[in-house]
Amino acid sequence: MDKKSADAHKATHFLHNLDESVFRRPKTILGIILAITLFFAYQIPSVKMYSDFADLLPQSHPYIELHNEIKSSFGGANVIIVGVEVEEGDIFSNEALAKIHRMTLAVDSLPGINHNLVSSVTHRNSRKVWMTPEGNVNSKSYYDPQGGEMDADALEKLRGDVTADPRVYGPLVSPDMKMALIKAQLNEGQLDYEKTFDEIQKMRADEAVTGIKIHVTGQPMLVGWAYQYLDQIIEIFLFTALIMIALLIFYFRKAYGVLIPLGAVIVSSIWGIGIISLFGYNLDPLGLVIPFLISARAMSHGIQIVERYYLELNDHADHHLAARTTFESLFRPGSLGVVSDAIGLLLIAIGSIPLNTKLAHYASLWALTIIITVLLAVPLL
Repeated sequence: MDKKSADAHKATHFLHNLDESVFRRPKTILGIILAITLFFAYQIPSVKMYSDFADLLPQSHPYIELHNEIKSSFGGANVIIVGVEVEEGDIFSNEALAKIHRMTLAVDSLPGINHNLVSSVTHRNSRKVWMTPEGNVNSKSYYDPQGGEMDADALEKLRGDVTADPRVYGPLVSPDMKMALIKAQLNEGQLDYEKTFDEIQKMRADEAVTGIKIHVTGQPMLVGWAYQYLDQIIEIFLFTALIMIALLIFYFRKAYGVLIPLGAVIVSSIWGIGIISLFGYNLDPLGLVIPFLISARAMSHGIQIVERYYLELNDHADHHLAARTTFESLFRPGSLGVVSDAIGLLLIAIGSIPLNTKLAHYASLWALTIIITVLLAVPLL
């Protein structure tokens, strides 16, 4: 018990000395915080916002390890599938086949596409194979875009040839022959999902006609929709920030009651984004909610400190004494709460998905910066 009491006394003495040291040189400490903020602000331009498909896969899982080994030879999981569906008749008409061919060329022209892994019933790789009486193996494409329009007999023959080929009938042409698929794979790595999505949407708009439906699916479309709504997500957060500012003005009715918490949040955000840059990580749109939550926590601590400062002013006319008393009262419990948040964020890294691991690394450190940028800096300001 005596040893525990001695340790507790040492800890209390250390924290008391910390209080003394902090308020003995406030300008020096704020100057150091400002210098670090400028350093992190200098790192911000190198932070890129994009989604890396590999970051969404658990890299230590045996299936994903096998996928990484064979994707260069057999293609990866970044697949685009376009379905062309006719409402009346089947796909074996000159108009439908010409549309499938144009869309196949458009898919083959997408940024980051693997040209060797594009397939459709009209693609040059979809071929009829037969053996000649002499024993030679011949092949030709099912569809010849330079051959002009086909008559009814030629279309019927093409329908029969496709039905007889299990590599095309089923995988690329539906059993009822009302839909044809265009399959393609993108090269793994840092893909421009936004540009790919825009090109696909443009293709759909250009080829849209009555009587034919165009369906598109795949990972690039999923991420593309996330990018599509990114501006609206940012607008929602901006409106939320404006509402918070309005509430601060209504509640505190003093400039430093509004500006100091906001300034602390901005400094904390600069530190957090700078940490992302130093790690060399990208900022993924799918994980944007976590940085905003950390900023909200920083705002919460800043408001709590300012409110306590006002309460202390009711008892002490001396502004310096009120600020110091606020620091002594809230720094320790506030730091405990911040450390708890940081540990919780760090636990996200337990999984093997790189997106979560990266998020845990920078988010936990970002949360810890609140101790300096808010719990320390706000009372000094």
